[in-house]
Amino acid sequence: SFTAGLKKTATKATVAALVLGLSFTAHAEGGADDANVVQKIGHGQVNWSAKTVTATGSGAANLKSASVAVARLGAERAAQMDALRNVIETIQGIQVTGKRSAGDMMSNGEIKSRVQGFVQSCKRADTRYYSDGSVDVVMQCPIDDNLTSALFSGIPAEKKPRKLPTTGAGKFSGLVVNAKNLGVVPSMAPRVVDESGKEVYGAAVVSDKGLQQGGIAGYVKDVGAAKSNDRVGKQPLVVKALRLSDGTKTDIVISNADADKLRDPNTNLSFLAEGRVLIVVD
Repeated sequence: SFTAGLKKTATKATVAALVLGLSFTAHAEGGADDANVVQKIGHGQVNWSAKTVTATGSGAANLKSASVAVARLGAERAAQMDALRNVIETIQGIQVTGKRSAGDMMSNGEIKSRVQGFVQSCKRADTRYYSDGSVDVVMQCPIDDNLTSALFSGIPAEKKPRKLPTTGAGKFSGLVVNAKNLGVVPSMAPRVVDESGKEVYGAAVVSDKGLQQGGIAGYVKDVGAAKSNDRVGKQPLVVKALRLSDGTKTDIVISNADADKLRDPNTNLSFLAEGRVLIVVD
């Protein structure tokens, strides 16, 4: 019988579950990737450093199935569908701007449809099997230009996007904003503003190519690691964040002196248009 078959394979399945479980834990919790900025949302998590969304789903075995293999296959399918639902839930919890989440954006039917289509391209990252026939499946999606273009289409365009000087002295290859100890919440379209609240950097200045990096800024935990990150090149400008911008946990205030460096008409600021920005957070 199916139940007897499960009992016969219990020891083997338990060992497999333990081995795969260890593999899954190392993968999901980061293992050697502890330096990554990982945000847990719902039943999933967003790795803002690696630009991935990961979620786990569970499926129970149908004890009325004719065989262990058939029951296991059904459990895997159910687990994968559950994981994909959890991926969508996780994406909905992502902050896109300071005041709007992906869930807010997905109230628009077209954007919701595009995100749901994007989720179907997620890959299975891991699988756990249990002796009772149940299965856990881990699905992972990249935060890439497909997702960003879908969600960014819900950001109202400014009437006059700010143009950046692309000639002049190439003093900097990128921007690193040290926002440690401020409780910054990562987002896909953070803003950097001066002390009066005037925008210095935001989605309005980033090119389509810059958006393909999965948002207009990357997130890391260490200033030293940020300085050596390929995203900001070999000569990044490093500035200190003063505080969070009023009313948000995503937007950052820098000093007027640092803001002036990012507005200098005699400096080549094309690195901003290319989204070569990293934010250092807790």
